[in-house]
Amino acid sequence: MTEPQYENWLADLSASRILLAELHHSQGVEYVATGPFISRPTDSDPNRVYDDCLTAAVDISTRIDGLVGFGQVALLDDGSITHWAANAWQGHPIRLYLGGPDWSRDDFRLLANGRNGGISDARRGVLSFVMEDESSVFDERIDTGQLPDDAGPVPLALGSIYNAPAYLLTPDPYRFKASFLPVTALNPKDNGNPVAHTNQMGDGTFDLSERLKGTLTVDIEEAHNTPQKVCEWVADYYGVPLGDIQLPGYRVGLYYNGDVSGAQILDELCQGLGAYWYRDALGALTVRQRVLPTAAEITLDGDDIEYDQIRLASTEAPWRGLTLRWGRNYSPLTTIAGAIEEDNPGEASRLRKEWRESRKTQAVDDYPLAQHEELNSVIQDEADAATERARLLTLRAQRRETWSIKAFLAPVRVSMAITVDHPRLAGRVGRIASVSRSPTRGTTNLEIWF
Repeated sequence: MTEPQYENWLADLSASRILLAELHHSQGVEYVATGPFISRPTDSDPNRVYDDCLTAAVDISTRIDGLVGFGQVALLDDGSITHWAANAWQGHPIRLYLGGPDWSRDDFRLLANGRNGGISDARRGVLSFVMEDESSVFDERIDTGQLPDDAGPVPLALGSIYNAPAYLLTPDPYRFKASFLPVTALNPKDNGNPVAHTNQMGDGTFDLSERLKGTLTVDIEEAHNTPQKVCEWVADYYGVPLGDIQLPGYRVGLYYNGDVSGAQILDELCQGLGAYWYRDALGALTVRQRVLPTAAEITLDGDDIEYDQIRLASTEAPWRGLTLRWGRNYSPLTTIAGAIEEDNPGEASRLRKEWRESRKTQAVDDYPLAQHEELNSVIQDEADAATERARLLTLRAQRRETWSIKAFLAPVRVSMAITVDHPRLAGRVGRIASVSRSPTRGTTNLEIWF
């Protein structure tokens, strides 16, 4: 079956569907389904019998401001699977596949990857599991190794870093560590004044030939200097597939000299870009900016909305103004070299301040309590900061609304542009912020951001 044929089948809400679940545990795999199913002799896994004891519909929820969520995997226990309760399930994979009851097994498509959160209910007639998303892998600490003398983790620098600390490795020669990753440039400074040095790009170190007079800091250039490249590095480090990345090509920098996780990196990257991240139902890392839709990709007809199942869920007031912080100084100085003070007062000022700022206000007279927002960003260039500040202010120049709708709708994806042909919304175009759907039912719960 081709992908277009499968998409057409998904769009047919009257089509018969069956959900297959492969439940892994420490001793093997159990195969269950929402109806009787046996793979064909010609399938890649021939004559596989799926026990038709899967009773729950396993709702799958995806949000642009959170993680993928799954309903419980509930099995009908007629006594034949009671012994399964003794297996070690927690942490092992759960894979869900969707197709038609008369299909070849090889034509089924992977619907979702998740992890077994353990048994949630085991009693007469019922065995249930919690199904968890796999985003927790990004909570694991990134291992950069340790500095000498128990000085903490080796710093992690991604992209363009201004004025970071450097750490002594050996006293003869005076070798300093600036970055866990290989770098493209290192420029050490003594109280802000550039000093003679020799770089070892491959291991992020540099040597000084003379003693320091004051505080040593270093500017770092590392290859992952755009939002796209940062996402690629995080996904690669954790062995996670890279999904849809829709981010601008700004020059960015992120620096950590303590414990850090992939989730922290992604959160900090997204914070000042008006962006969000999550792992989709198939486990791929997805990162996008929230942007205003210009044209609808799909239309929801009012007749397809369940009776009285459309409501205004929340509103967000516009922003009166925005201060976007950028170009972070990772080691502000109190003492600046005289040569810098005299010859480059602008640089001296920057060496003292932690952040540079891009500020602007806008008229929102209809909302007297509208707030002036402040955001930190990983942006490194003034022009990029001004561009992003203007984009975010435009996005928040008027009241935003989130509407909750339950409808009969072919499968849709988070972030799609949608127009709703209903008197309450008058054909406005919004973005899907949340989708909650059972693969074996025709209704979909939507949250749409206008």
